[in-house]
Amino acid sequence: MKKICLIIGLSLLLGIFVSSAFAQKVTLRYGHANAVTYPYHIAGEAFAKAVEEKSKGTLEVKLFPLGQLGGERDITEGLQLGTIDLQGTSLGVTGTFVKVLNIYNLPFIFKGPDHFMKVTHGSLGQWVLKEVISEGEKVNLKPLSIAGPAFRVPMNNIRPINKLDDFKGLKIRTMEVPLHKDAYRALGASAVPLPFGELYTALKTGVVDGNENGPATLEAMKFYEVQKYVTYLPILSNGGAFLMSLKTFNKLSQEHQKVIMDSVPAWTKAMDDECLRQDKEALTKMEAKGTIINTIKDLKPYIDATASVRAEATKAWPKEWVDAVDKILKLD
Repeated sequence: MKKICLIIGLSLLLGIFVSSAFAQKVTLRYGHANAVTYPYHIAGEAFAKAVEEKSKGTLEVKLFPLGQLGGERDITEGLQLGTIDLQGTSLGVTGTFVKVLNIYNLPFIFKGPDHFMKVTHGSLGQWVLKEVISEGEKVNLKPLSIAGPAFRVPMNNIRPINKLDDFKGLKIRTMEVPLHKDAYRALGASAVPLPFGELYTALKTGVVDGNENGPATLEAMKFYEVQKYVTYLPILSNGGAFLMSLKTFNKLSQEHQKVIMDSVPAWTKAMDDECLRQDKEALTKMEAKGTIINTIKDLKPYIDATASVRAEATKAWPKEWVDAVDKILKLD
């Protein structure tokens, strides 16, 4: 009888120990370099809420905005080392770590938000994501999602852009990104890389005639005070990637790994919704302040003009990546 009681007692103690170990809270750090109003942050909040609910409080995600954990590259490198766990970041920066993602960074790869959504959340996009995951894991990253039907569009103070020739002679500030510079040069403009902090003054003094960025950024930075014309033209994607440290993921229990994967759709939906909402709201606000906004309907001349840029960028790519580009361009 004593032996039976002892066995039962030990079993109960073991059960309590295992239960308490499983219930121990795990905290993950999600970093990004932008403000708390930015889609990366709002998507991160949606993901954190889903994780808390699905894990019943045993897994927690804490958000660190405004570059608290470093710049975009710094955070991604932290993911590789396992010192940071999660990140919302630009496709441009991610493409320097995971080359196949540069499919999304080609000029005029998408025809607009609807086309972006159709590709990204359809079979083509899922194929690209699988390739991104495969390539990402080789560099200690675990890509989770691609989302955000947003675009970098041109704004200038010289003239409205209604046709391809209207780009000629315009000095447009671009990021120091070869694909960005090459795209604007192919359209006929002069690409002028400048630090973002100097841009407002450069626009005001005429050092450059215009710049390119997402509508939400154009409005938030009050560039409408020194520029008059915005052309909604989907030259370059302004979407984002959701990344996780592969080292962190592999350390999690199977239960918590499942929670992470089951919560990814919350990030994706919030990112898509917020990009659409913010860009639409920004364009409305700028128009109310006197900005003249036009949308280019016929994209063919612009797609054709940048064909050489896409060809040069993809000439050393694997055939299946190039085939994916062709399929995306042909998809209506």
